[in-house]
Amino acid sequence: MDYISQTLQDQVSELLKPHRVCLVTPVLLHQSNQSCGRSGSKFVVLSLWRGYVVTNKQPLRVESTFSYLEISSINIHSLTQIELETDGQSLSFSVLHEEDLVAMISHMTASLKRIFPDSSPGKLLKTVPLDLQERLLTLTGVIEEQLNSQPGPCGGFSDTYAALCDFNEMPFREEIQWDVDNIYYIHNWRKFNLQDFSHLESRDLALAVAALSFNQWFTKIYCKELKLSADIQQQLTFLLSTSSSLEELSLEDCGLKVDFAVKMAAALQQHTSTLQAINLSGNSVEDKGVIALSQEIQHLNEGLRFLSLSRVSMSTKGLGCLSQVLSSCQQFSTSLNHLDLSCNPGSLVTEDATFLFKFLSGTNSLSYLDLSDTNCPLDTLFVSLSAGCCYKLVHLNLARNPFTHRKVRQVTRSVQEFFSQSCELRYVGLSATKLPPQALRFLLQGLATNTHLFGLELDISSCELCSAGAQVIQEHISEATAIRSLDISDNSFENDMVTLVLSVGRCQSLHHLALGRNFAMKSRALTDLLHRIAQLIQDEECPLQSLSVCDSKLKTGIHILLSALGGHATLAELDISGNNIGDTGAKMLAKALMTNTKLRSLTWDRNNVTARGFQDVADALERNFTLQKMSLPLADITQNYRSSADRTKEALHKIQQCLDRNNMRHPGSVGPQQVFRSQHSEKLIQGMCQQLEDSLQRISYCNTQVFQNDIKSAHEVLQNARESLKLLPSLCVESMKCSSVGDLVMDILSDATSALTQEITKNLQELGQGLIGLAESVCPRVVQHPSVFKSLSECMSQKSKQAEIFLRSTLVETARQNISTRLSELRQALAVTLAESMVEQVLQDLTATQDKMDCLITENSSSTQKINIPELRLTDSDFPTDDYSPAFWRNELLSKSLRPAASIKSKTQQLSTTFGTAG
Repeated sequence: MDYISQTLQDQVSELLKPHRVCLVTPVLLHQSNQSCGRSGSKFVVLSLWRGYVVTNKQPLRVESTFSYLEISSINIHSLTQIELETDGQSLSFSVLHEEDLVAMISHMTASLKRIFPDSSPGKLLKTVPLDLQERLLTLTGVIEEQLNSQPGPCGGFSDTYAALCDFNEMPFREEIQWDVDNIYYIHNWRKFNLQDFSHLESRDLALAVAALSFNQWFTKIYCKELKLSADIQQQLTFLLSTSSSLEELSLEDCGLKVDFAVKMAAALQQHTSTLQAINLSGNSVEDKGVIALSQEIQHLNEGLRFLSLSRVSMSTKGLGCLSQVLSSCQQFSTSLNHLDLSCNPGSLVTEDATFLFKFLSGTNSLSYLDLSDTNCPLDTLFVSLSAGCCYKLVHLNLARNPFTHRKVRQVTRSVQEFFSQSCELRYVGLSATKLPPQALRFLLQGLATNTHLFGLELDISSCELCSAGAQVIQEHISEATAIRSLDISDNSFENDMVTLVLSVGRCQSLHHLALGRNFAMKSRALTDLLHRIAQLIQDEECPLQSLSVCDSKLKTGIHILLSALGGHATLAELDISGNNIGDTGAKMLAKALMTNTKLRSLTWDRNNVTARGFQDVADALERNFTLQKMSLPLADITQNYRSSADRTKEALHKIQQCLDRNNMRHPGSVGPQQVFRSQHSEKLIQGMCQQLEDSLQRISYCNTQVFQNDIKSAHEVLQNARESLKLLPSLCVESMKCSSVGDLVMDILSDATSALTQEITKNLQELGQGLIGLAESVCPRVVQHPSVFKSLSECMSQKSKQAEIFLRSTLVETARQNISTRLSELRQALAVTLAESMVEQVLQDLTATQDKMDCLITENSSSTQKINIPELRLTDSDFPTDDYSPAFWRNELLSKSLRPAASIKSKTQQLSTTFGTAG
């Protein structure tokens, strides 16, 4: 462009806006039907992705245009004459200088290489003079090598996308380019999520998918619950037929039909695909689509690793064909580790399921298997599982399937064999399978003899186990130590819940228990059961950390559990959703949270709680410093937000603030429950001391010489009790003095930070020296330049400093806080344990001494003059009673007992209170 005036360049740039002009070359254009004829001088203008033939007359105008993507061949007839063959035309023109021709060839081949990173644009050169052949081939080779070594962000996706927008005359969406070049590239995301651009028109998204067909960076395509248009589906099938890098395709609930699956199978047939994972769940591809795909996936070079065809409207015919491919193709036994065929009702009813059972009984690599809601006969399935799936299977979901299709419900020992031999199982879902008691017995017996498993989550909810199943659980649950989480919800256990809860409480490995929808019983039985559960969660030796009683409609009965929660409950997680506790229950929950220090997570939605209840809980959380997670009660919020939007919003905001504070809790504060215990114990001892002192005063009027030793002993007990009152607060204060421990932790972590920083700095220096040596062996002249070494030294110094800051933040600040918090809790626990044991001993001494004094006073009442001392006498009727009285009383400190349940008036009582004086 040196011989093109600046004015003319500006005019051309203005004419072609917004396209950026890269090269302007004067040419002599030849007629297409007469190669040697001239038609006057023109300009060939090259932008990033397109060429223009511009008239050389004022005003300038575009005479014709072509996209580089349309070029099928480039023929060079002389050092200055070139011919471009495109899809719609043939352009032949002569340039003034050989350098102009070379510049044009270089620009077009470089642009094509940027559009198609995996291509070789030099192959478009069909006819080249010998004088230029070597130069052009070398030039195009250098260009390809440079672009291969320096690809754009995410493999040059944005260049390809921009060129396709230009080729299709579609607007270029800068947000697609920005998101890919920044968000995807910075996070090294290889999964292209179509939902990120779901707000765009389908044709814009279709072009982005088209760009993926020529991209080597992205290896995964993901989309869920977004209906894909025909344009996008077409580009997806084209992608499958061309891409050499695509490994995973996940299109879940995207509105795909049979024709897409058929076209997808045809695309896989045309191309040697690297696909390893397919997820078409939630799309009605039906039998025809499944059969078409089954016939092609067996030809994949590496075999499928992941296959999910859940909810695809597949029948026995489609599943039979797929199963036959899985069992007959040897590579699936080593490649496939995730298989989901769930929610295809009736697909495993007939004999076509035999092929699937054959695949499962052979050696395979499955770690995830979901056959829920397929009418799969479990008795037959467990025979196959015990033969081939014992060593690698981790997740097994067989929910909503019949145990057998046979009329005679005979249970084979294959169930016991599978669970006794499994090595990696973490989840077993048998919900709604109507599991026979004998099958449950075999399951638990198998787990009891299994020495490999631990941390198993077992879901046997909604199995209609009833009393027979409850009896089996009671007999074997304590032996099945592999079970960490047990869901026995909705099993009609109402008549057996009390004994069942006691049995479950003896299972030391059980950390989570779900009991919901087993509480449809009379009020008295329900009360006794809830007290049993309350006793269980208050037992310090109970291993339960999480309890769920969701969807049980306990209403006011939940107050008993909440009272236990406010006492000495050991639970860390609690789910009381769906119990209609109302605002009164929310108030009881709030009171429990004020004294509880163990609970970390709470779920309590669908309880008809209004803004008033939310506010009570929010106020309580201001005094609770340990609850860290509370699932948003969305159903109740939605129900009450319209009528009390401001109050609800204010309460929820306060709840969130308190949770944020608790997640950033600092050590050094005494928990409210420790304060509560200390105050309660102090009042109890003071009351008994006063009672003993009154007794000593009364006995002083008797013949004290006879009881001298007893009176002396009583005074010592009284003195010790009063001294203990002074000691209890001191123990609490002493446990808070952890400054020396905090300093020790700080010193140790600081030393560790320094040592790690030195090692990392040393490692970076060694790496830098190695990199310098490697670079110097290849480019010694460049590396020897002072600026290169200076840049590397500055970078190493900066990274070393960043590493030190990171380590100090991670160890000295975060870890120190966590360690100090835990040490503070341990110190407080020691102080509380000592205080509790001392209080218990003092109370025992006071009680024994008081009993002795009472006996002495009674013995001498006939021989000693009666002294009238005012005495407070209470009758049983003076004490308030609750509707829910405990079924048992623990002979321990009151601080460990149930908080009294709230006395809730019935509607009749409320009416009588309101209108009682009207008569």
